[in-house]
Amino acid sequence: MITATSRRFFVLVHILASPKKAFSSPSSDPNCTSSGHNLAYVNIGNNPEGHKPLMMAWMCSGKTHKEMVDRLASAGIIKASINKEAMLSVDRRNYVIDTSRAYDDSPQPIGYGATISAPHMHAHALEELLPPLSRASRDEPTRPLRILDVGCGSGYLTAVFGRMVRPKVMYDERKSPLPSLSRSVPKLNDGKVFGIDVIPQLVQMSKTNMMKEDGDLIDSNTVEFAVGDGWKGYPGGSPYNAIHVGAAAATFPIELMKQLAVGGVMFVPVGPEHGEQYLYRVERVDDRGQVVGLVGSDESRGFHEEDYRIRRVLGVRYVPLVRTD
Repeated sequence: MITATSRRFFVLVHILASPKKAFSSPSSDPNCTSSGHNLAYVNIGNNPEGHKPLMMAWMCSGKTHKEMVDRLASAGIIKASINKEAMLSVDRRNYVIDTSRAYDDSPQPIGYGATISAPHMHAHALEELLPPLSRASRDEPTRPLRILDVGCGSGYLTAVFGRMVRPKVMYDERKSPLPSLSRSVPKLNDGKVFGIDVIPQLVQMSKTNMMKEDGDLIDSNTVEFAVGDGWKGYPGGSPYNAIHVGAAAATFPIELMKQLAVGGVMFVPVGPEHGEQYLYRVERVDDRGQVVGLVGSDESRGFHEEDYRIRRVLGVRYVPLVRTD
């Protein structure tokens, strides 16, 4: 239920966190250019207009998976070595339907009115969510991290999060197994990643895709998939150090916000389906309200708006976050 206090909170957020709308833009790589002729399209439900454009794509595309990731890094979109290594270790080809466009830097339809976001959008999310994960690993080096991917879709970003907490081991035929992460790359704590989607077929798709080359994430219980309403989150895994939301919420999702650990960050698009949408970084800075999943947390505290610090990041166009009730 949205209270009068919560309504004031939403209004306050939009007033205080409202820099000029901007789409993501690479800073240096000449191979990364905006293209008005390369819009991605998605069929949303029974929309009589049929396919509709999602957003203008920033093309840090590559002929290979490595070339795509290298271009995102040279453009300054991927900055952290942990994020680059994680993206390099999960082949996007395993998570798209049209494999001929696997390394295009644009969103692509995956069926059921859903999309896999453009790689540069995933890179933005990783850059925003790495700091709270690094901070939690530094402050509590023995506590496993908890990550929630809402709207897991085809499973790609869930797999990348999994590789952040469980790096892939690459094999050299001449030597013993070699870790893909170099010694110069700082390591996060071990952790657990939960991927949820409201569409059962997409949850199954995520599992099937992950088993192609990243099945150790499921076998080791590093990644767990479940059918779930993104508005309600996944209380069984909370509180979370990081939450990624892959569909646009019409308003700020309070139940999800309550599942953030103190110091945790949520990266979420907010706005109406046919109106202006923005990505927001929502950081939990206090526990005056309820922290869902925390031992001893008092449910009667409910939602407390002063617990959160919110910053608008950039303008986007996402499919809507679906409610089940």
